[in-house]
Amino acid sequence: SSRGSQDYILVALFFVGAMAMAFNVVSAACLIPALIQGAAGAGTALRHASVGPRALRAATGAWQQHDLSREDNTTDPFQEISLLSVGKPIRIDRGGDSSTGVRDGRSESDAVSDAACGQTVKVHSASEKHERCPNKCPFYAQNRNDADFCTFACVKESECTKMNPATQIGDMALGVCRSCAVDGCHVCDTSVTHDACLKCQAGYYLKEDGLCYFRYGGAWIDYVTYVLYGLAGFVAVWLLEWGFRGTSNELGLTYGMEQREKQKIMMPKDASGQRKQFPFTTNLMRESVSGPGMTLHFNFQAFVMVWAVFVALVWMGFAKFVDAKLWILGTRQFGTPRANCILVAWGYETQQSLMWTKVMFLWIVYIGSFLMCFCYGIYQLRCFQSVDYYNKTMKDFVAMVVGMPALEGTQNVEEDLKKKIEALSGEDKVVGVSVAWDYQEHEEAIQKALCGDLYTQEKASPSYLTGSTEAPQLNPVSSFFYNMECAIFGTKAGGDEGEGEGSEGSSGIDDLLMRLKTSPRAFVVFETQKARDAAMEKFGDGFEFGGVGVTMETFEAEPDTVQWQYFGHSTAGEKAMRLACGFGVILLACLFWAVVFYSPYAYYVMTFNYENGRQPGFIVGFAFSMIVVIGNAIMYEVCAQISDRVGFRFKDEREACYMILYTIACMFNVGLDFVTTYFTAEKVMEGLGFRTYFGVPLQEVTEFTAKFETYGMQRSLAENTYGYAFPSTYLIPFLIEPFPTIIAPWLIGRLLIRTHPEVQGQVAAEWAAMCPMEMGRYADLLLNMILGIMIFYFPGGYTWRLFLFMAASHVWIYVFDHSRVLRSIPACTFASYDIEFAAQAVLAPIMGIIAACLAFKLNCEPGVYCLRGPSLIIVCMLAWFVHTVMHLLVLTYVIPKFGKPEPDEDPAGHETFATLAHRVPSSWFTANPVHCLRSKHKFKHSPPCSYFKLGKEQFMKVNTKIGCFFEESEQK
Repeated sequence: SSRGSQDYILVALFFVGAMAMAFNVVSAACLIPALIQGAAGAGTALRHASVGPRALRAATGAWQQHDLSREDNTTDPFQEISLLSVGKPIRIDRGGDSSTGVRDGRSESDAVSDAACGQTVKVHSASEKHERCPNKCPFYAQNRNDADFCTFACVKESECTKMNPATQIGDMALGVCRSCAVDGCHVCDTSVTHDACLKCQAGYYLKEDGLCYFRYGGAWIDYVTYVLYGLAGFVAVWLLEWGFRGTSNELGLTYGMEQREKQKIMMPKDASGQRKQFPFTTNLMRESVSGPGMTLHFNFQAFVMVWAVFVALVWMGFAKFVDAKLWILGTRQFGTPRANCILVAWGYETQQSLMWTKVMFLWIVYIGSFLMCFCYGIYQLRCFQSVDYYNKTMKDFVAMVVGMPALEGTQNVEEDLKKKIEALSGEDKVVGVSVAWDYQEHEEAIQKALCGDLYTQEKASPSYLTGSTEAPQLNPVSSFFYNMECAIFGTKAGGDEGEGEGSEGSSGIDDLLMRLKTSPRAFVVFETQKARDAAMEKFGDGFEFGGVGVTMETFEAEPDTVQWQYFGHSTAGEKAMRLACGFGVILLACLFWAVVFYSPYAYYVMTFNYENGRQPGFIVGFAFSMIVVIGNAIMYEVCAQISDRVGFRFKDEREACYMILYTIACMFNVGLDFVTTYFTAEKVMEGLGFRTYFGVPLQEVTEFTAKFETYGMQRSLAENTYGYAFPSTYLIPFLIEPFPTIIAPWLIGRLLIRTHPEVQGQVAAEWAAMCPMEMGRYADLLLNMILGIMIFYFPGGYTWRLFLFMAASHVWIYVFDHSRVLRSIPACTFASYDIEFAAQAVLAPIMGIIAACLAFKLNCEPGVYCLRGPSLIIVCMLAWFVHTVMHLLVLTYVIPKFGKPEPDEDPAGHETFATLAHRVPSSWFTANPVHCLRSKHKFKHSPPCSYFKLGKEQFMKVNTKIGCFFEESEQK
């Protein structure tokens, strides 16, 4: 299919976006911290060999006595290396069956240590996490008096500090000796056996009670809280009063709601000349209700759901048929130091012994995902072509003339070009010409004149409903709220605002139309597609008009997707400059979000006391979800504004740009959060004294790739990735979305019209109008896919549930969008393949992330390369790049070869422009604002070309001489 309307700037934008996405995603997983730490720590981390047997195969430092070369890497590392063999003294090793959770016939709940009081015992992966000390010495204390690690003894509270001077408190609930649990504390007071701090962290101050208090808090926080409560109470009273206030504008409300219904997506005219809504059971993956682009969009949603279920089922298959530990690997919670030692040992050994399953899983998912993308691309292309071949739309009858000279509005450009085309073709098959005029600087005046004409017709219509515009008689409270609403919403009592439309007068618009100049483009409409194709073949490569050479081209767009105001100021250079400025705005918006919303959260989680398994509460988790939602909402609005201002001539190009920009912007947010999470987890793990499986303190591991693969870091990062994705990104924003997009506009508009008599006619219709549909949902789905893939870098216990939750969340998204399209958006058209192609192109770098992850997990597996540090990162990025290029080449050159061949005989060849324009109100003439005004004011057509405005189709009149064929009786 032709993508002639797709601007080259979109291609450049995609490559910029792909590289930005790679930078954010791959860096968040394995690059940014590495660039900071990698060079300095390359040698030191090798000595520690903190990632265990896989990294030890490449190591030559402290364990040179072990043959860990590539030639011997087929040996089972767990047989080859043990804690004893690397020189770690083990006091007492006690075995156990870690799979059953039972030792010596006792369950976890009643397991009591049989070690003598004060006897140091080393825990390992099979130790019982829930085992308690005997009553005579009820507290586990970590022995810090020897050179070993993960050694504990059962002691009395008075003996806690003998084992570890920093843990003076005996906690009966946890059964451990612990340090103080004081928020904001930097150094605990070890002279007392209760929670008390000796020195607080920065930003806190110490009081006599031994607790730390936020330095910048105080009474002002209470005052702000009271003010916020007061504002919330005021708004609640206002809304209640507004809701119970009596109706004073029944006619305006009825008219506004009627206009709202008329704006919805309708089927073509039936035999009676009426247009009805599509039934709610319409299959939007098959039925084209808003152009083929909408059908492709719903197919994309279904594809993402199927893909998510596929990934979940693959991991669930491994967990079911290989090892049940795969259900929970990486999901077990941190706790006391003893429990953490057991968790790290169990997790590390389990992860390493089952690493082959992770690699096999990634191979299956990578190959399966690529094949699914390939088959999906073919299906979408054939679906689009099927709709295109078997249905005639306005684009099939038009050719765009490119290279027009700047001609004055005083000339009859339309007739001159029509005669030129007919002379060249030798046939009288041209319906007319619709010129794209350069009027962006006068857009407001043009729209005002059009609205004025429509308003005049509307007032003369028998169906026009209006009542008194005088302010109602209200009590003082209601009167106060009424006047406040007038100020907020810009209404004014005593007059219908619609009367001001078109007040500039006929002479003013006549002068403006004469001063306008043509843009470089015009649309030539032919009677049949056959006539259009014949003209293209005969002289489409070029001919002379107005003293310059021009060409003709076909394109994938419909009249109601044309943004006529941007034809005069939308060269590639101008759009590139606006786009570059847009990226700067995106960076500023990201900075604003990071400083205002994210930094307070990051500071809190970095200063929280995580000892003995303490975790921030529900409020913090909910606040994090809201921060993610706010960040995405900020990016949504910023990218929408940028896309509007770039100056795309067709709405589909604007939507493709928006989708790419939004994906890039959200990835900046994700990248920031992942980097922050990494350093937060690193700080917390080091502060809690975490060690690697081989007992190396985490702070001594300076190489990024080594530290990244320690089990403690892996588990912490997996948990945060899961929390970021679900429900913060996958579900909560989409549960909230109906309120700002449907419910709130409908409720506010209805209340305003019902209680404000001054809101009449067109103003009432505007307040009752629905929010338009955009293709930003593509970006939402692509972001969800990226977050799901990021979990592949970590232990897989979260994988199956995350992807099942993704599929379930997308079912809700699909149902919501289905109902929204059929009942809650104004009619729209998405005609081209541009948006779908851009989405499939973005899938290339996304699937490349799986390739990068596979390269990362393959490292030091038997029979493959064994790299460390920057070399490993380069291999990951190379895998991403190779896949991305290969995927794009397949998408561009291979998939089109599987497209649907064009039928030998046109199945819709009987359709002409006249028959189509009889059923469809939006044509190349009626959708062009300046063309309609010139028809009325310059050419004095009777009736003039009616301007198509959604919901006002009943005012359109037939004039076949000028290519206007649509007329509709008023809906009953």
